[in-house]
Amino acid sequence: MISQGFKAKTEDILAFASDLANTISSEPGKSCLDLDDEIRNQLDQKLEYLSLLTASPSPLIRRQLDQEGTKLWNTCMQLMTIHREKEQLVLLCKVCTVKAFAFAMLEYAAPNNGQGRALEVAFIMATTCIDCGCLDISQKIIETAALRLDRLERVESNVEEFKLQQYTVEYYMLRVYLSWFQKRLDIADHLFSKIPASNNEKGQELVMDICYKIGNSALSRKQYDVSAKWLGRALSAFRASLYLDTDEFKDYFTRMLNALRTRYSGLFHTKVIELENLSREEPNGDAYLQGCWIYSLQ
Repeated sequence: MISQGFKAKTEDILAFASDLANTISSEPGKSCLDLDDEIRNQLDQKLEYLSLLTASPSPLIRRQLDQEGTKLWNTCMQLMTIHREKEQLVLLCKVCTVKAFAFAMLEYAAPNNGQGRALEVAFIMATTCIDCGCLDISQKIIETAALRLDRLERVESNVEEFKLQQYTVEYYMLRVYLSWFQKRLDIADHLFSKIPASNNEKGQELVMDICYKIGNSALSRKQYDVSAKWLGRALSAFRASLYLDTDEFKDYFTRMLNALRTRYSGLFHTKVIELENLSREEPNGDAYLQGCWIYSLQ
């Protein structure tokens, strides 16, 4: 039996989310987001309320929360795309807060037997928050993801092994990424050591991407030893990905390499990737004698 207080609170959240989506989508090109103190206070209160809910919602409330949460989420995505291009970081952080509210709605609406989709949304949201500098929000979302991942491991016996591995890698890499921005290199190293070996392309791609971001960031701060370590890890992940023997990855890598050759054929980075690719292939004597390998690098 749903209490009247719970029903009223839920209806208030749904109405607030709908109004908020309409407000921020009315003028997407504006250089500022009109979130006055009252709206920000309501956001904080409703985020806090959603985080404390433990009872499962009814099917009707679940559908309504999912519908309004998705609408608000998509509106935020559109705004972030517009303002990321303009590098308006202050506004991005404001939108990130609204998006966190949309995530909280989707998280509460997610069924207990649908951990995979909820985890994927959580990972996207956590990454967005880290990139926008909203570290506290990201921390809370990662904590939520940890609970989902634990349930997935213990309860859902039908989950595919490669999916579980992918989610585990993504969870730890996001914690690594967050630790870097929190200036906790010791924790970042410890978490990196806990990442399971990944034999799927998405896992390797994620490790490579975040290690590269950390290494590049360290380089910009003139932390050369740290940069060398993380860029080395990115390179190791890249090399490992070259040996993934799946049709999907081979097709992806071929398209990526062709795109690099078309757009950036003269860059050193492209040559390095081509050399790495050649190093994994079985040497073909005829091709070598004909100079095909050399030609491919020109």
